[in-house]
Amino acid sequence: MKTLGGRTMLIGVVLVVTWIGRAASQLPPGVTACPRTGNLAEYNECILKQLQALTPYLVKGVPSLKLPALDPLFLPSLTVDRNLDSLKMKANLTQIRVYGATNYIVRDLKANPNDLTVSLTAQLPHVHVNGDYDVQGRLLLVPLTGIGNFKGNFTDTEVRVSAQGKEVTDKNGVQRIEVDNLVTKLHVGDGNIKLKAPPVHTLAADAAATFFNSNPRLVLDIASPIIEDTAATVSRALVARALSVLTKKELVP
Repeated sequence: MKTLGGRTMLIGVVLVVTWIGRAASQLPPGVTACPRTGNLAEYNECILKQLQALTPYLVKGVPSLKLPALDPLFLPSLTVDRNLDSLKMKANLTQIRVYGATNYIVRDLKANPNDLTVSLTAQLPHVHVNGDYDVQGRLLLVPLTGIGNFKGNFTDTEVRVSAQGKEVTDKNGVQRIEVDNLVTKLHVGDGNIKLKAPPVHTLAADAAATFFNSNPRLVLDIASPIIEDTAATVSRALVARALSVLTKKELVP
């Protein structure tokens, strides 16, 4: 959950750039819509080029598309409630800031504007995140209890996503595009965390941080389903905000 911010924003940006058609006026200067073509390789190359042109604007956000600032990306709160054999957790994370998400590298992109599908593989070399936590639970035999502040550094994060759009009619009779299905797969290469807690929670925080930093691969693998599910939820919210300002005619000429 600690590195999802930058990845979800990337997913949202790719979907909007892929599906946008006539609404070029909603895009920042220098960023253009890619014309529909039967040559999908040419179309995908255009999408990648527009992503590169759009990236510098993402630092401060794109208000015309309701896309928030990406670096840092601010998430007011996230709630996690899971009851798994290896991880039982009820956590509220607040005031989360994610740094480094504009340094993404797209490894593979396949988009089809005709059936509104997108598949993407990208990498984030380094992400730093901080925020506050309030957690109750356990990871394997390690208690996860207390409140405090967390800081984390994560490297070599790979994200793979596939999405499908669909046509809908809103309450005013206007045709729009929504995300019908979105699947994310995430793999964080490595990471370390620091937890700062009030004296009454210091021992638990130190034990949890020590366990994570001694076993990052184990912990990240256990937490992977939570990260993926939360990433998909936040991605949907970001994409819905951007698509809400555009009609079907603007997206699909």
